[in-house]
Amino acid sequence: MHRHLFALIAAAILSFGLSGCKPKKADGSASPSQTSAAANEQTEAQAPASSPNDHRTATGETSSPPTLPPGAKAGPLDLSKIGPHDETYAHESLSPDKWAEVALMYQAKGQFGEALSTLDQALAHYPENAHLYAIRGALWLQLEEYAKAVADLKKSLELQEDPGVRVNYAEALRRFGRKEDALKNLDRALEDQPDYFPALFNRGVLRYELGDNQGALEDFNKAIEADPEAAAPYFNRAAVLWLLGKKEEAIADLDTFIAKAPKGEWKETAKDLRQSWQEQLEASQ
Repeated sequence: MHRHLFALIAAAILSFGLSGCKPKKADGSASPSQTSAAANEQTEAQAPASSPNDHRTATGETSSPPTLPPGAKAGPLDLSKIGPHDETYAHESLSPDKWAEVALMYQAKGQFGEALSTLDQALAHYPENAHLYAIRGALWLQLEEYAKAVADLKKSLELQEDPGVRVNYAEALRRFGRKEDALKNLDRALEDQPDYFPALFNRGVLRYELGDNQGALEDFNKAIEADPEAAAPYFNRAAVLWLLGKKEEAIADLDTFIAKAPKGEWKETAKDLRQSWQEQLEASQ
């Protein structure tokens, strides 16, 4: 098998909810357009075609917090009524979680500039909030702004240790070319939680990239033990097994991936790859 086929292996990026940055079970890697190993796994929203260089609305205007009319009082936050220039709710009195909620609402709508602007304003009010830095760092990572992601995620970890944030920090370091530092951070994430799926999955990817195929195989084995229903590790493990000459095992893993993955680009890719591998296996016998 040609080495370039392993470009299909990719790592996961974690997104964080509003209950804090507690590690959550991630089901796999990024979306197919980000050269992922699995199309069916839960990840952050897909990055836009280009990253915003400033925090502007679609019309080019600089976004700012909604304000209250004179004499009005802020009521319960109704996200369905908030827009970039909404006058109903004032953000100034929001808690960190509510700021995060508004930012994530913008992110879900693909309004990445507004999401970043909201997080900038939130951090101006709460400059020591680890959760807000973690969310903004994850967004920068999604937008492929790796230096900014490294800075925000490092700040979040300085304020509060968290395995999920450390996994994202490691991924930002990896994409920034600091792979040995990334590996150290994944090792640290696994110190307290040896079966933490995202760290195992990403460390397997990183070990492969560093030429440690046996280490990669061990991590993908552990990732599958941690979550047997996640499809992505089977695809990645198949790639490593094929490289190690364990061709029948590799094909069996591809079969498992195909059975678990939903319809889509990566399932079809796996089917094509399986046919190619089967033909190569038969030709060698």
